[in-house]
Amino acid sequence: MVRMMLTVLGFIALAVTPGNAETAFYKGKTITMIVNYPAGGPTDLEGRIVAQHLPSHIPGNPTVIVKNVGGAGGIIGSNQLGEAAANGETIGFFTLDVPGQLMGNSAMRTPYSDFILVAGVECPLVVYMRKDTPPGIKTPEDLMKAKDFKALSLNAQNSNTLNQALALDLLGVNYRAIPAYRGLKEVETAILQNIGQLANSSLSGWRGSVEPTMGDIVIPLWQMSPRKNGAYPRSTALPDMQTFEEFYAKVKPGESLANNVTYRALRAIADPQLAMFRVALLPPHASAEALSVLRAAFVDLWKDQSFLADYSKVIKSQPILVKGEEGQAVLKGVADVPDNIKRFILNYANNLTNK
Repeated sequence: MVRMMLTVLGFIALAVTPGNAETAFYKGKTITMIVNYPAGGPTDLEGRIVAQHLPSHIPGNPTVIVKNVGGAGGIIGSNQLGEAAANGETIGFFTLDVPGQLMGNSAMRTPYSDFILVAGVECPLVVYMRKDTPPGIKTPEDLMKAKDFKALSLNAQNSNTLNQALALDLLGVNYRAIPAYRGLKEVETAILQNIGQLANSSLSGWRGSVEPTMGDIVIPLWQMSPRKNGAYPRSTALPDMQTFEEFYAKVKPGESLANNVTYRALRAIADPQLAMFRVALLPPHASAEALSVLRAAFVDLWKDQSFLADYSKVIKSQPILVKGEEGQAVLKGVADVPDNIKRFILNYANNLTNK
């Protein structure tokens, strides 16, 4: 009897030992983190900071290696994650491609709403332009005077492209869409070489790359900010930069965006993306144990002052965490966009290269 009681107590002690099961799950393992854009771009820069600091917050201290899988506006990388083993040893650090799912892109083999969200990072988008674009861009509002400039972006069905083009069309400016680039680093190089004059970038791309290297050449026009309580306030990361809605009100006084189908399409794409511009994902049907461990690790990671300092060096602002449960609801909401808006976005993307 004594021996039996000691055995039972031993099992109880083992069960309540903090981190024991989690430690066993990842101990001695290697996690491959797929980044769905090429090396050197904003997604890669942020992903590598996460990969550097994350292991020490996962019980068992696994190795995390970064695997860049760029191309097709992020879809090639997301396809690899969608087909990876659901054992928790492959995760993604992605920029979402919301339009791909909304338009039923045949190249997208796994809808984003089917992935399991570990965590997200809220992030505004910055649209910028060369100051020497004729007739001269001294203030953001001078955009309205420019004619036949080139707006550079990724492929025609990518959120980077559609966010930019839909906004420019709402403004009624005369431009040429060039949706032809593999990654935002290539876009930046082309802007620097004056191959094109206007582009957009994530907060980290703007603060960590465009502003430091081209701050004397380009001017920020507006930010696309995340939806907050039914409105679009300036991001806390960019309190001194006007929003698209503020810009629109200046140059189109008295014209409402409320029932404009182009604006509804723009926000159908932008709202989920900006709510969590970067996402850490697991494949569909991922191990519940891996999910629990990784979600807890990301929450703990955001308490790590060393990580926050390194991340802030890139985006020049404190990163805003979106926890797994909250972000999962955002992902699932992509599937709830009305069919008429989906059709509008599909037709718009198909016609974009003919502008």
